[in-house]
Amino acid sequence: MPSDSDVTTRLSPSLDENESREAVVRAVGPSRFLWIVLPYAIYIGFTTNGGASLLLRRAGLSVGEVANAIALLGIPATLYFLWSPLADLWLPRRTWYALSTSLAGIALAVGCWILEKDPRLSIWIFFIGMLFCMLISSAYGGLMASLVAPEQRTRASAWAQASNLGGGAVGPGILLYVALHITSSAWVLIALALVMLPMMALIGLQEPVRAPTPGFRLHLSEIGHELRDTCLLPRNFFGLLLLLAPPGAGALIGLLPAISPDYHVAGASVVWINGIGGGLLMAVGCLVGGWVPRFDRRIAYALAGALNALPAGYLAFAPPNTTTYLIGTVTYLFTIGLTSTLSMDLVLDMVGAAGRSGSLRYSILSALSYVPIAYMTWLEGRAADAFGFKGVPAMEALSALFDLPLILIWVLWSRRSRARVVPFL
Repeated sequence: MPSDSDVTTRLSPSLDENESREAVVRAVGPSRFLWIVLPYAIYIGFTTNGGASLLLRRAGLSVGEVANAIALLGIPATLYFLWSPLADLWLPRRTWYALSTSLAGIALAVGCWILEKDPRLSIWIFFIGMLFCMLISSAYGGLMASLVAPEQRTRASAWAQASNLGGGAVGPGILLYVALHITSSAWVLIALALVMLPMMALIGLQEPVRAPTPGFRLHLSEIGHELRDTCLLPRNFFGLLLLLAPPGAGALIGLLPAISPDYHVAGASVVWINGIGGGLLMAVGCLVGGWVPRFDRRIAYALAGALNALPAGYLAFAPPNTTTYLIGTVTYLFTIGLTSTLSMDLVLDMVGAAGRSGSLRYSILSALSYVPIAYMTWLEGRAADAFGFKGVPAMEALSALFDLPLILIWVLWSRRSRARVVPFL
């Protein structure tokens, strides 16, 4: 597998020429994205990955209804490539980032304000906010593609995913704690502050100057070439399939708090297991993923996804008590952190140079990785209805093994392809 420094040389001339026309700034350290990603992580973490699911359950919704709500909130993540081109047009990406973060923060505050009074209406407000939240992802994805040197992208992915999963658990864990202990007016303000304050990471950020658009038709033509080179290269087919497969989705994250009462785990314990402590474990898993030896990113991601079967299977078949929930949950959060770093690294490798459509192409590939979250959340909800709460981790464990035969197929296909190009002696 070629190194990151070889990524741009494998791309078509259109991407290379676009990048050479930009005044690319390489001064942004990978750790900056720990803060840039945080507003997105907190919003999506609270609404779909834990905190809101417990509060919705306490507000009177069943596990199946909570699963349906989370699946609904996952829809924008699978379709946001439709409005992600905004981050590549007109305004600088950092401006789109600030605007979408502000609107998402307002939606989070309003949804939290009415959650106890009208949980179903709050779900729809969270849905509207999710539209803006996903534009945050488009903006920072384009910033990563244009600001981070190729050889630093694995480390940048590690920091970004440490924020995405670690901060996306710690921040919502704080919100859940205050929601359970103080008045709604106070914790709504805390929710707004947690989303808005990380925007200070934009201070001093020097975004590359984009090359002038040579005309609308030519602009669309260049975008089309970049999309073709990203999505239709034979070497990327297997990566696209892996992004759509269930093992690395981490759908169980959003339902773990909802099934915690069935393991006799109190609300305060959920805050620590799924929130503060779990978030730190996910962050550690993400940072460990940044040090995975460099070999085929597709195989690395697929193997990491298969690891999730171990903790999910333990939750499904061990006795339903607090110890089982603690061991299974923290192990799962660590393995999903490792998987998520390798997922973003795979996406950035497939995107390559930012070109004219870095945010769009990043969004398309990221949207593919959210598809299995939506359908696995729905399937795990159906498993809970049919088999009880243990059907949720059991479905997760079975799905995590899906990548193993794909790895074998990819290895055999790769060897056959290499054999075809060996000259006859």
